[in-house]
Amino acid sequence: MNWIDLSGMKKPTALPADWEFVSRESHMNDEDIARCGDTLLVTMGSHEIGDTDVVAVQDHLNLSGKNPLRGHNNDTYGVRFPDMSHPYAIPKDFHGKKVIVRSGQHEESPVDAIDAEEVVYQTILAKHQLKKVYALIYGKNVIPDDIVKIMTGE
Repeated sequence: MNWIDLSGMKKPTALPADWEFVSRESHMNDEDIARCGDTLLVTMGSHEIGDTDVVAVQDHLNLSGKNPLRGHNNDTYGVRFPDMSHPYAIPKDFHGKKVIVRSGQHEESPVDAIDAEEVVYQTILAKHQLKKVYALIYGKNVIPDDIVKIMTGE
């Protein structure tokens, strides 16, 4: 599994052997995503949830008017119109809250959603390449090893 954190989280002390961890302040591009395996974990910190909370993303709203798949399609990286009906997988034994995230603002948003533009962008690119995507949003006091425990069921 490839784990991309979009908030500068430090590498966990106990990273499973078959995982790769990248911490960045912004999303990855098509070329970077293409080098990832078939499964991607995208995480991001948020001040919109409790300091020790971790929530699973179950869907997203793209209200930004932007789409990373706009323009010419490079078939090397994926299909033109990926299936976005169920973009996120939920960790196996996850019993926490599931949320919707959004990219962009709109006064009449139909649902309550957490701002997470980079997660939405990253997921669209990964689904373009037919990858399985998990996304978790975490509070400011969550440590990387907490995320590993959630994903491994420990």
